[in-house]
Amino acid sequence: MIGFAHRGGRAHGGDNRIETFVEALSRGANGLETDAWVTSDGAVVLDHDGVLRTGTRRTPIPQVRRDRLPAHVPTLEELYAACGTDFDLAVDIKSADAIEPVVAVASAHGAAERLWLFAHRGVDFDELDGVHPAMTLHGRNMVGSGRRGRLQAAQAAGIQAINARWMWWRRDIVAEVHDLGMKAFGYDAQRSSSIRRCVILGLDGVFSDHVDRLVAELSASAGAPAPGGADNSR
Repeated sequence: MIGFAHRGGRAHGGDNRIETFVEALSRGANGLETDAWVTSDGAVVLDHDGVLRTGTRRTPIPQVRRDRLPAHVPTLEELYAACGTDFDLAVDIKSADAIEPVVAVASAHGAAERLWLFAHRGVDFDELDGVHPAMTLHGRNMVGSGRRGRLQAAQAAGIQAINARWMWWRRDIVAEVHDLGMKAFGYDAQRSSSIRRCVILGLDGVFSDHVDRLVAELSASAGAPAPGGADNSR
């Protein structure tokens, strides 16, 4: 199972910051999650909200040059330079025009095989088809009425994984996704009990802000000791 440190593991540091990503890997995470935007001069930068705040003014990052952004906002290049490539990287794609630049940077670092691109709402299947072999669909409304048809449409579009909130998954839904040849990811698993439920259900990946809890539960499921005496108190 892949344990993704959400925004680098923001329970342990600032969102999407290089030091937070480095810390997550040092705590034993085998995956990182981040959010990508492309600046007006073509740099892939990692930021959740995608805006530059100057006083009361909010300017979308795609309208801003890289050198105008705060120093703590890293580029994808800087992430790979600091962390290497020995981890799975999940990137939340906010618009289709960010897909190719993200793939290009990962490919340049020999890391494309461990790259998961997450389709944000509003990015449709036609834009995703064939762009990258590990496109991943946000699972909102993928586990309710009419699920089978939506899952089949995702499979036909080349989607490789369904990412749904951890509590939406059931064993039969996991089996259905697996039967279609896709992986099942659970996000927003913050307590040890929710991470453990993802493991028991047979999910292929889980996202959490709490790297220590994540690593402890994944290590326990594999019968291995958690590194560094992880805190598993909640």
